[in-house]
Amino acid sequence: MMDTRRRISLVRTLATFLIGMCGAALAFSCRERGASAQGRFGDKGQLAITAENLFAFSSERVGQNLPDGEHSVTSNRFGLLYSQGSPTPRGPQVGGHFFVIPSLSIGATLGYEARGGSVTQPQGNRGLITRDTDNISTFVFVPKVGYALMFNNVIGFWFRGGPGFFRLGVTDAIDTRVKDVDTFWLLSLDAFFVVSPVQHFGFYVGPQADISFSGSHSHTDDNGIQTSWSASYRSLGLGLGLIGYIDL
Repeated sequence: MMDTRRRISLVRTLATFLIGMCGAALAFSCRERGASAQGRFGDKGQLAITAENLFAFSSERVGQNLPDGEHSVTSNRFGLLYSQGSPTPRGPQVGGHFFVIPSLSIGATLGYEARGGSVTQPQGNRGLITRDTDNISTFVFVPKVGYALMFNNVIGFWFRGGPGFFRLGVTDAIDTRVKDVDTFWLLSLDAFFVVSPVQHFGFYVGPQADISFSGSHSHTDDNGIQTSWSASYRSLGLGLGLIGYIDL
C-alpha cells in the first residue's frame, strides 16, 4: 500500500512540475511578443551544448538469450540530478549539436563512467580485511540528427534520432582474467519540448526511447575461454536537460 501511495505521489509531483513549466513557458511566450527581435534556438550556424539526462523517470529492460531461454531484468528509475545502480545508456551525458541549416542539427551525445573501489570489514580474529570490488566501465556514444520546430523565440519542439553504441564492461576483482561485457547498438529517439527564456540558454523535457537492434553478452573465464550470446535492451522514459547555444 505504501509503495502505491509513493508512486501516486511521485506521479502527482511530476505532473505538477510539468504543468508549472508549461505555464512558465506560456508566460515567457507572452512576454517575448513585445520584446525586440532576437535569434531563436535552431538558427543556422548555431552550436548547442547540452547537459542531458539530469532527470530519470524511465523503465528499462535488458534481456539475454541463454540456452535455457531468455533471461530478462526490468528496472524502473526515478531520480533528479543523481543516478545510482546498474549502468545504463541513459545516464548523465554531454552533447554537441550544430545547426547546418535553419532547424536542422547534426551532433552527438557522449558519456563515460568507471567504477571501482574496496570493501573493508572485520573477519573475527583476523582483524580488518580489505578486498577490492569489481571494476565496471561504461561508454555510450550516440550520433543524432535533429529538427527544431520553434513556434517563437521562447518555446518549441526539438525532435532527434540516430543510431548509438553502448558498452558495459565488468572485470572481476579477484581474478582480472574473468570479464563480462555487454555491447548494444541502439536506435535512440527523442521528442523534446524546448523552453528558451533568455537568448543562448534553455532547457528541455520530453519522452525518449532506446531500442537495441543488435546486442551481445560475452563472458571470459579464468582460462581465457570466451563464450557469447545475443542480448537486447530497450527503455522508455522522460528526459530533462539544459541547453546552451551560441552563434558561430
